Amino acid sequence: MKILFLAHRVPYPPDKGDKIRAFHELRALFERGHDIHLFAFADDLKDLQYQVELSRYCTEVRVLPLRRMTGSLRAAASLARSRPLSVGYYASQRMRRLVDRAVMTSDFDAVLVYSSTMAQYAPASLAARTVVDLVDVDSEKWRDYSRRAGGLKARLLALESERLRRYEYEIIHQAAWTILSSSREASLLDELDEFTRRARLRIMTNGVDTDYFLPGDSPPESRPYLVFTGVMNYLPNVEGVCRFVDQVWPLIRAESPEADFVIVGRNPVVAVRKLARYDGVSVTGEVDDVRPYLRRATVMVAPLNFARGVQNKLLEAMAMRKPIVATPAAVAGLRVEDGAQVSIAESPQAFASAVVRIINDRDWRESLADSARIFVEREHQWLSILQPLLRLIESFGDRQAVGSRLPVPGFQSLLHGFVESQSRPDTQK
Repeated sequence: MKILFLAHRVPYPPDKGDKIRAFHELRALFERGHDIHLFAFADDLKDLQYQVELSRYCTEVRVLPLRRMTGSLRAAASLARSRPLSVGYYASQRMRRLVDRAVMTSDFDAVLVYSSTMAQYAPASLAARTVVDLVDVDSEKWRDYSRRAGGLKARLLALESERLRRYEYEIIHQAAWTILSSSREASLLDELDEFTRRARLRIMTNGVDTDYFLPGDSPPESRPYLVFTGVMNYLPNVEGVCRFVDQVWPLIRAESPEADFVIVGRNPVVAVRKLARYDGVSVTGEVDDVRPYLRRATVMVAPLNFARGVQNKLLEAMAMRKPIVATPAAVAGLRVEDGAQVSIAESPQAFASAVVRIINDRDWRESLADSARIFVEREHQWLSILQPLLRLIESFGDRQAVGSRLPVPGFQSLLHGFVESQSRPDTQK
């Protein structure tokens, strides 16, 4: 099958959330023998170099640089056009022309859209053969952010949440299928009627490469070693580690004075870098490979106060057979139980106690570690995780059967409206 794949970021290297999922989707389609035509943005200009690598999997790779200033100006212009800022940020007439030209010259059997921001490029003529992977309900993320902000910023974030929620509903009604990463995310779309929910939504969790994230012999540590991994300019991560160091870390150090805590991840903001002033805390910034840090870890901590979807950081630590202490928010997208695959705690005192128990009780530590690895091997292998997506895409091979899956009648397509509203030439060349 000939597949049009639209992604808001270059899906390579698979080293952070959205890139990981998008890459494994692309590779799975390639391994099934499908002919993939990838159109994506590079919001980091370093990602332009990976077009050659992606050509191993794709017949065609078209990547446009997305400059932050240009995107921000388009996002600001969206305020007057009643569309989400995040959609405006990724709006490009050049991308529109590239996709339109590809649709006119190629007979695509299916379209896979990765993220809501790329739905504006999905060809209306192929709506009945389009799958959109929203992954998470991003409108809820902006709602979370608005609750943590104040003044004008809070109002702007709340407005973005409202507009994006309408946009997400429109995507669901226009595409043949929409995918979310967990039932929890799907439950947030409470205005969907039950028929549409059953007919158009599918759940597909995240996977982990269990061959890459292999357990290994941990180097001998003379002191307990705690690790957190993640992109460190992402608000849930920033807020989580700051709260942990401020409220939980002193309690842990009181019981285990030799403990170290290492924060591993790119783009640490000032508030995160300042945490290195605390005794026993270090901040690495970007690293080439998180596995050495996980391998050394006595325990992985996930002290997130709020989170969306399925946390890849947890799957990676579990694959490497590491015990985890996490908040309820951090594990909300996973089918885990406290004391089975992870230790779940919320208050600073409970979180610290759970960490200290793992440090001091080797048998407990080993039990959690074993259960964690078994869990991801059973529930989160990419090969099995991606089967629902592959079945949906391959169902479009029967063109006559596909004809019965049309967008819900009576809806004015917001997606088409967003595209048409951008009649001015852009400068993103």
